[in-house]
Amino acid sequence: MILHSREQWADNRLRSVLAFLVGWALLNPMVNVRYPAPEPAFWWLLPAADVMVVFAYLALFAWLGWRVPKAARIALVALLLFVRLLRLGDGVQQQYYAEPFHLHSDLPLLPELLRFGYSSLGAWKTSLLLLGALLAVAALSWACYAALEHSERFLGERRNVYLVAAVAGVLFSAVMLAKKPIVHAPFYDLGFAASVVPRLKSEAKVTLNVVSENAEHAAAIARQQELLGRTESDLGKLGGRSVYLFLVESYGETVLQRPEFKSAVAPVFHAYESELGARGFSIVSGLLDSTTYGGRSWLAHASLGTGLRVANQLAYEVVCAKKPRALASFFREAGYRTVLVQPGTTRAWPSGEFYGFEQKYFFWNFDYQGPAFAWATMPDQYVLDFIHRREVGRPRSQPLFVQYVLVSSHAPWSDLPPIVDDWSRLGNGALFHQLPRKRYPIEWPDFANASQAYIDSIVYDLEILKRYIRDFIKDDALIILLGDHQPVAEVNGHSESHGVPIHVISREPKLLEPFVRRGHRPGMRPQAKPPYAGLETFLVSFLRDFSGPK
Repeated sequence: MILHSREQWADNRLRSVLAFLVGWALLNPMVNVRYPAPEPAFWWLLPAADVMVVFAYLALFAWLGWRVPKAARIALVALLLFVRLLRLGDGVQQQYYAEPFHLHSDLPLLPELLRFGYSSLGAWKTSLLLLGALLAVAALSWACYAALEHSERFLGERRNVYLVAAVAGVLFSAVMLAKKPIVHAPFYDLGFAASVVPRLKSEAKVTLNVVSENAEHAAAIARQQELLGRTESDLGKLGGRSVYLFLVESYGETVLQRPEFKSAVAPVFHAYESELGARGFSIVSGLLDSTTYGGRSWLAHASLGTGLRVANQLAYEVVCAKKPRALASFFREAGYRTVLVQPGTTRAWPSGEFYGFEQKYFFWNFDYQGPAFAWATMPDQYVLDFIHRREVGRPRSQPLFVQYVLVSSHAPWSDLPPIVDDWSRLGNGALFHQLPRKRYPIEWPDFANASQAYIDSIVYDLEILKRYIRDFIKDDALIILLGDHQPVAEVNGHSESHGVPIHVISREPKLLEPFVRRGHRPGMRPQAKPPYAGLETFLVSFLRDFSGPK
């Protein structure tokens, strides 16, 4: 009977220890994991400084004979979930956008993330992922509560406190002595995993400073409006020539840097110079510095259009609220018909009205009857053809300013349309249902194998733009091809550069001279060296270069 009792005691003891270790192994990753950002393998199982502090308090409460209120455990679980949200946001931002995550400005973008997931994974996978996420939150909440509850009982015994201290001490010493890459230094506080307290402090500081930051952005807008008021803006030096601005999604400096990308675009660049040169076009190219990285193109577009450095969502919201003058409004005042071509916009966009375009073409305005291609609602070749039939190719009494926001090179690059040699076949786009598409085995959030798909999409856009300019632009319009930001870090080789290429093309060489004075060089291969002028410098420079006496 005594032997049986001892066996039962040992069995209960073992189960209690194992349950504590499992709970500990859950609480540490809740604080530590930085996925999807790169991190050392299994490092997140290390004792987190914050979890060790919680254990110390539980042991102290037990020694004093106090019980932890249920409400306190619930609050601690809520804090753990909040920390997990911050760490996940940090991981996503670091991996794809190379900038910090902040709840106030970035959490409202969650619907865009869901839309992106839908375009990458499809409806049923996205729905399954959402359901899985909700179930995971519920399961984690229950598991964290249970782990804390058991830890309180476990650490109520002094010998268990000694056991935990011994295990933590051994791990602390091992981590202290181990050689760690410098890049992973922020993950550690001496021999423990780094505390989340500094991160919580920075988030609180950002949140508390929202009002003052809003005021700073508003003041910057006021200064910019004053500068624009003093700047000549009649655009008379354009001589009434049309201007076509093509924003090429994710066209970043990496195309000019990574060897495999350079070799892929080299023949396309050569074809631009030879084929367009034979049609009387001249080309100069340079590099500008984007205000965003890896995504969130609307920040780059707002910077380009307003002359303000719009580098985060908070600044963008202030711009939308204040509605400063933008590039299109100057063209309208100069007698141009202004047209915005934005096929990726799939719902009403009242916040974008400040851009001041007279005519806007969003997804529902294209009469498109073909399939989508991942995130792209339609092929860019169809977009060019449709707008040519509706606007560019029609007789008109006004010159045109058309801003195209192209979509075929948008992540995730998993589907790419074919090029249709005979543009007259494009019609309403229904033929794309029958034509073969290129498919790539890419599923968000993993872009490690997306490099080939990415450069193929850039080559596609450059090729159709070359054909369009060569075969359809008959006058001496000013044509600008401009990237909006670098692709995600996994594709660009984790480059720190925010550079984007700009190519300026026209049959009238005089229109290129201002760009040459600003450092652009003949041909399609930019030769500028950093630092580059920001996208926000384009507006004022353009107005000054092309306004005033002829």
